[in-house]
Amino acid sequence: MATSPALPYALEVNPESALQFTITKDPPTPNDGLGDHGATRCTMTLRHPGLTNEHLAFKVKTTQPRRYLVRPNQGIVAPGSSETVSILLVDKDRQVLWSTYDSLGQSALDHSKDKFLVQSCVVSDEFASQFKNEPLGEGGQFKKELVEALTAMWNSTSSDPKTPVYNKKLQVRHVVDTSASSAASAAGGGNASAA
Repeated sequence: MATSPALPYALEVNPESALQFTITKDPPTPNDGLGDHGATRCTMTLRHPGLTNEHLAFKVKTTQPRRYLVRPNQGIVAPGSSETVSILLVDKDRQVLWSTYDSLGQSALDHSKDKFLVQSCVVSDEFASQFKNEPLGEGGQFKKELVEALTAMWNSTSSDPKTPVYNKKLQVRHVVDTSASSAASAAGGGNASAA
């Protein structure tokens, strides 16, 4: 369980300090019907701790926006509720990371400079009401008008020093699963690296 940040505008973020992506030689097989075609993924839970009765807006940023697809990357969390954010590692980068591991070993992946930043702030009930009962569309995002409203809100918040914003930084860990790769390679007659 994540420890409470004790600020009324702060979401609890789980995991607390690092997001872990498991890298395999071959892409994972798709089995969840989400259309990610077997992408390497992890999830993050953003929970409203209930320290205020106001809704909290969130935005998830990364130092590597072309490497990771974040869905939803922004949204609203009601008091006492939570939002699950799915983060997918692009397959091209999974292949690059596997190749790095294959030639240099795990230590080459242990010092990833990839990071995520979760920001949260209080929003008015009027603003939050736009998002009530609005399902996420294709790709895990709100409809275009709501995404634009959130983006405009974050742009105005960043230029308004009176609006407190909570920032939570997360590191990225890339861990190699050689058992899945070895089994897949052995079944396909491929060449597997020894673990």
